[in-house]
Amino acid sequence: MITLIDIKKSINQVLKANFPDVKLHAGEVKEGFAKPSFFTQIIPIYSNHDTTNYSSNKLMIVINYFSKNETELENLKMVDELKKAFGMTLKVGSRYLTLQNIEADTTDGVLQFKFDLNFFDGVETTKEEGYEAAGELKINLKE
Repeated sequence: MITLIDIKKSINQVLKANFPDVKLHAGEVKEGFAKPSFFTQIIPIYSNHDTTNYSSNKLMIVINYFSKNETELENLKMVDELKKAFGMTLKVGSRYLTLQNIEADTTDGVLQFKFDLNFFDGVETTKEEGYEAAGELKINLKE
């Protein structure tokens, strides 16, 4: 089972490995941070139980990048670098999740790089206590 924390760690690992000079902050930091900086956010879109054993999931990943001088050129370069760093897939544990709907937008000098992750996952089931397992069943059919 893939957890949101596993996905967040994988995203942060990609950013740290490819951009060691850019600070990575938690979403709680609102002011007083050094630039350039990344802020990452996971937005769960849906999680559906398709069967008793599997669920389908969709997440939106948002990476906000505050460039040093907040210039368009810096942001455009970062879009290309982020696309290259993430490639087509994100490795989470032993699985590879495909990036979909990759978008980039700049508002007030801040780059927002977004992509979706769609994946199937196993559902953890808990064994209900207090019930006996079914035993032998005898059926007598009469015509």
